[in-house]
Parts: sequence; C-alpha cells; structure tokens
Amino acid sequence: MNIIEKLIERNLTISAAESLTGGLFQATLVSMEHASKVFLGGVVSYTKEAKCRLLGLTMEEIERFGVYSNETSFSMAQGVKKLTNSNIAIGISGVAGPGSDEGVEAGTVYYTIVLNEMVYNKKIEIKDETRQIVREKTVEVIINDLFELLK
Repeated sequence: MNIIEKLIERNLTISAAESLTGGLFQATLVSMEHASKVFLGGVVSYTKEAKCRLLGLTMEEIERFGVYSNETSFSMAQGVKKLTNSNIAIGISGVAGPGSDEGVEAGTVYYTIVLNEMVYNKKIEIKDETRQIVREKTVEVIINDLFELLK
C-alpha cells in the first residue's frame, strides 16, 4: 500500500508547503494513481518574502526563529492547511547545499506534519550528498514518517 492508498483508506486529504524540496514532495504524490482523491494542492515558497506573502508568515517570526527551523516549517504547514482546508499539511524547509546558509549546514532539513490537531516536527541531517539527493531523501523520509503516523 502506498501513501495515496493509505490516505484514501483513512479518508484524509493532504497539502504541502515546500521550500528546499521545490515541489518534489507534491510531484511525488501526484505521480501516484488516484492522487486527485486526496491531494488538494500546495505552495512552493522558496524565499522569505514568498513564505510571508503566500503562507502568512511574518518577517519578525522568520528573523526570530530562522528561515530554517521547526517553527518556520510549522508555520508553513499551518499556512497551507489554512489555504486548502486539508486534514494533513506538510511544511518543509532546509538547506540543500552546497554550503551552509544562515549558519545552517547543507543537508539540514526541518519539516512538520500537521494531522488535524496533531503536530509532528522533525529535524534530519543528510550529510555529504548532492542537492538532488538531499531533496529526494527528504521526500522519502517524510512519506515514510507520514505512513507510520497513519498506522
């Protein structure tokens, strides 16, 4: 059973707000059959300004916690949940590399899964990999974690 089948089985909808993955999470969902039954949409907000404009974050919040943080990924998830009214919302932020940004090392990823009222925050580190591998592994980890949460 894949994640789309699990969401259908549980009668849940999903949306995503992506930064580091640049839409790869959403593309992965829609590559699966019957995605239209559960996937409501999402936002790719790559800059701080886009996160504020599209998802309702504030620059004060980003400056306080950092653009790469659990707090920011949570706010991204909340923003897309509000936009789509989905049961599940995913927020993803991090540094794909190469090199660090704002003192955060390449391969550092923060993501949040909001499932109705439950909040699951996680930080992962995918070291010594290319940008594409960081993005792919991030999507894989999030889908696996979501699948486990839905068991």
